[in-house]
Amino acid sequence: MKYINHFLVFIIMFGIVLSSCKKDPDPDDLIIKGCTDAQADNFDPNATESDGSCTYQKRFIGEYDINVQCDQSSALFEDADMEIKFTQDQHKVLFDIESSSTLISFFGTIIHKDTVSVDTLIPGFQADLKNLVPLATESQIVTVDLGVKTALALSKDNKTLSGLLKLKLISKDTINYNGIKIPPITLDDHCTLQAVKEP
Repeated sequence: MKYINHFLVFIIMFGIVLSSCKKDPDPDDLIIKGCTDAQADNFDPNATESDGSCTYQKRFIGEYDINVQCDQSSALFEDADMEIKFTQDQHKVLFDIESSSTLISFFGTIIHKDTVSVDTLIPGFQADLKNLVPLATESQIVTVDLGVKTALALSKDNKTLSGLLKLKLISKDTINYNGIKIPPITLDDHCTLQAVKEP
């Protein structure tokens, strides 16, 4: 009986000692993964480690006043405005460039919080020939495939988007212009684009 009492006391004391020992916190328990960039759409103030999930769509969204100067087709962008819109894919945006003569729509991919990249072909694009080729003086609507390639950079104050715009105009059919037959051609053009976000 005496040994049983001693054994019970030992068990109780051992339990008290074990329960009073504090377990050191597991370092993995202190890590909260998420988006740690305060400029991102999905910034998580509780995150302690970036998990690469940051998205920046909102930085580009808005209406812009634009100035586009091209080697040959500047008239295509005369009196143009640009709007960048949301898409369901948070890594993409939709560009709408509307001028006095046409509407150009294409998607861009956000490759960095300050850069959106475009590399697309718009099939069946309709435009006035005199806006595409400076030597053309008479209006004539033609159908071409329009390639657009660029990487546009956003300024630090989030107000100006600018970059070099590479255009490729591909006609597939012979164009009859004032009695002159113009065979299918590919025309490369280079433009500078500067867009200022409207308040």
